[in-house]
Amino acid sequence: MTKHLFLAAVFLLVVSGLAQQQGTIPAAVPQAPTTEKSTPAEPALQFAYLHVYRHRRYVGSALAPTITVDETKVARVGSGRRFTARITPGNHTIHSDDKSSAIAIDAVAGQHYYIRIDEETGFWKGHGKLTLLMPEQGKPEFQLQKPVEADRRLAPGMLEEDVESPAEKN
Repeated sequence: MTKHLFLAAVFLLVVSGLAQQQGTIPAAVPQAPTTEKSTPAEPALQFAYLHVYRHRRYVGSALAPTITVDETKVARVGSGRRFTARITPGNHTIHSDDKSSAIAIDAVAGQHYYIRIDEETGFWKGHGKLTLLMPEQGKPEFQLQKPVEADRRLAPGMLEEDVESPAEKN
């Protein structure tokens, strides 16, 4: 039965296409229903990109502050490491284990935001202070760092794949 419906639909489409080319049928001819469900194409989601990095330093190198975006723990960033997270457009709050250095951004789709983590000394242990940088400064500093280790990627669904190129390994 479905084979016959399919053949009838194909026949009607071919006949209506030929008739439209010859100008005997107007363009707004209703088409035969098909048995397949058609779903409208969903628009591709646009993201903003959050690039977070930490310079390689001896002081505080044993620490790896956790970076949180809107209460979602994204990654633990060790000394000399980086990551890139996709965030939806809109307001977001980024902070580390230093709650006093939270950064609020109004993300715009397609924009890149660079945040540097600086280790600050504390009474018992250090903490990561966040600084939002202009892309002109943040991008070259970000590229000098190595990707964050796989076991420190806490929200892999948010993170962009970041693979070290052979030129960076030298």
